[in-house]
Amino acid sequence: MSCISQCAKYFLCFFNFIFFIAGGAALTVGIWLFADRSSFTNLIGKLDQSDFLNKTDADVIKMMAYILIIAGALTFIISFLGYCGAMFESRCLLCVYGILILLVLVLECVVVGLAFGLKGDVEKGMQDFLKSTIVKYYATGDKTDTVTVAWDGIMSELHCCGAENYLDFRENTNWTSKFPGKTVPEACCIKENYVLKDPSCPITPTVSNSYYQTGCYKAIITTIEENAAIVIGVAATLVFVEILVIILALYLACCYWRPQHVYRCVEPSGKE
Repeated sequence: MSCISQCAKYFLCFFNFIFFIAGGAALTVGIWLFADRSSFTNLIGKLDQSDFLNKTDADVIKMMAYILIIAGALTFIISFLGYCGAMFESRCLLCVYGILILLVLVLECVVVGLAFGLKGDVEKGMQDFLKSTIVKYYATGDKTDTVTVAWDGIMSELHCCGAENYLDFRENTNWTSKFPGKTVPEACCIKENYVLKDPSCPITPTVSNSYYQTGCYKAIITTIEENAAIVIGVAATLVFVEILVIILALYLACCYWRPQHVYRCVEPSGKE
């Protein structure tokens, strides 16, 4: 076997071993959450004093479990095929692995194409999703759950309030019933050294003491546009890695030929 083939083999082994471990971990956590939520959340609660998982809505936990199971299972299976194919020099497994990665790449391209082609529908769907998470799950006070923590972080970091604007919180019955005098959460207010610039902001927000008129959807889009170079760089790197893995897998599949269990690979010079 040539030096190039050896390098390709061990690169694929190392690459897929990392994703094999990551996929297995995600799959394990997802199954654990789905089968026995309480024991997992209690364990996390001992490690994290905020104990936000125990206060998170059951539907959100179930959704997280489904996502972890699906993503973990796909990653686990595909990386397992790639690792075993490279390590045990199996032409069949390498072909299947290469085809699966190619399908993933094609699917990513289709999703991106549809996102651009149906930009208006995608934007409306994303706005509706963001708004629904506020209306259904956002709460404060003694129920600091995952959705609330995520939204507070987004609003504080991106300097925004609600999906479209602060009026989104009026549709949240948990919010209006628990805090009838407040107009916006504290995360919508301007802070100095982690303290509210104006203590009256949650009750009477203004342009000078809050971000109440700036929707988080627009803030997210603006942030993506401002960091377009990074987004394009990450996407290009991902595509490059996937294409490289496909080429290496198919190259090794061509090298591994097993007549009478003798492995032979043609050198770049043409010698066996």
